[in-house]
Amino acid sequence: MHGVSAARLQAAVEKAQLRNFPFISASMGILFIFYAAIQGFILRENRTAVMVMVAVLSAAIIFGLRQRVHTNQVRPDRVNRLYGIVTSLVLLSMMLRLFFTGNPRQSANLAFFLVGIGVLLFSMRWFWSLTAVTLIGWLVGALFFPLGEDWVFYGVVILAAAATGSIAQLILTRTFRQSEILRIENAKLYQQTRHFNRQLEEKVQERTQELREANARLERLDKTKTDFITIASHELRTPLTILNVHNQILLHDEGIQQNSDYFKRVNHIHDGAARMEEVVEAMLDVAKIDSQSLSLHPAPLNLSLLIRMVGQKFRVALADRHLSLVIDDLKALPEIEADSEEIQKVFHHLIINAIKYTPDRGEIKISGHGRPHEVEIIVADSGIGIAPDMQELVFEKFYQTGEVMLHSSGKTTFKGGGSGLGLAIAKGIVEAHNGRIWVESPGHDEETCPGSSFHVVLPVVQ
Repeated sequence: MHGVSAARLQAAVEKAQLRNFPFISASMGILFIFYAAIQGFILRENRTAVMVMVAVLSAAIIFGLRQRVHTNQVRPDRVNRLYGIVTSLVLLSMMLRLFFTGNPRQSANLAFFLVGIGVLLFSMRWFWSLTAVTLIGWLVGALFFPLGEDWVFYGVVILAAAATGSIAQLILTRTFRQSEILRIENAKLYQQTRHFNRQLEEKVQERTQELREANARLERLDKTKTDFITIASHELRTPLTILNVHNQILLHDEGIQQNSDYFKRVNHIHDGAARMEEVVEAMLDVAKIDSQSLSLHPAPLNLSLLIRMVGQKFRVALADRHLSLVIDDLKALPEIEADSEEIQKVFHHLIINAIKYTPDRGEIKISGHGRPHEVEIIVADSGIGIAPDMQELVFEKFYQTGEVMLHSSGKTTFKGGGSGLGLAIAKGIVEAHNGRIWVESPGHDEETCPGSSFHVVLPVVQ
């Protein structure tokens, strides 16, 4: 395990799970409350009172567990039990609804559950136990109610979901453990570097060689990360292609198109795959930039037209957030020699960044002017700003402001999450065009919102 003991790695994983539990438990508790309300006031299915009572009790149990974690009454080595209890309560509600309604379509909930626990549970014992209970419970339901084509169909779906969940559980567990290994090794390397620096003050000449070795290790670590990005992005492309092909088949299936619920879910799969594809493309761009293999095809480029085209892609996101995008008249700017596709990525990432860190009803303004032999474009926003000591770090790979786990998942929501690669890609592309990019901001303040201005300077002729 790269020098990390199994016990230490397990402890690190359990602590990370425990840190995530308050958010997950709160989300599940709220979902149970919503489910109880919908069941009681809208669905009103068979034995509604029982299902509402179970949902409310489940929410109470989950919030009770969350409180125990919040008050440090749970040891990290018990965290798998917490996740097992929460997922067991979810399974109980799904099973009750299946048996009370007798509707084979409720089996779809069990299929989603099997995939969900594959993503959520790190304990193989809990995962396989719940999978077995789910399959047995569904089989009992199928035998108890009249067997029809729907039961057979959903039986196949559940088996496929069980297989998908097991694969997801294996991949995510391994990936999470690898990330914890990297985190522990990074922490160890950081402590070593501090130790070297302290001794360097006393014996500069004696420790010069050790400092070089530390720098070499850092370079190897950075190369390892770059190699990982390259391998991961290429390896993800194949399953994504398969997923997209099958998703397109489902989208054009007449049976699914006629079922609004199925069609909605297939569209959600399509949106998720598209988002994953964007992340993979970003990883590939970073790998090309790091390896200096970014291939450019310069041609005459009208920046005014390109920027307006990029801005049009965010109409919906801007409207949803009540943000205004103001683009000055840039027609007077001279044409430049540049790769249109790559420069489009630069302003795509800059506008997304501005949307993310500008509160609702804010403003994003794009202006520009010509200089001798070069053009400067400024993307300014009325957002929360950037602290002076962070204005270079924002262009580093994987840099994220604030607590990453507190970010929302939407890529254009306020302070939304992301891969942390957008500005690094923008910088790499601009510098590949022999240009410069930097940010100016009075500072970071979420109350007064001082804003930020990203400056891009590109030569007219390459």
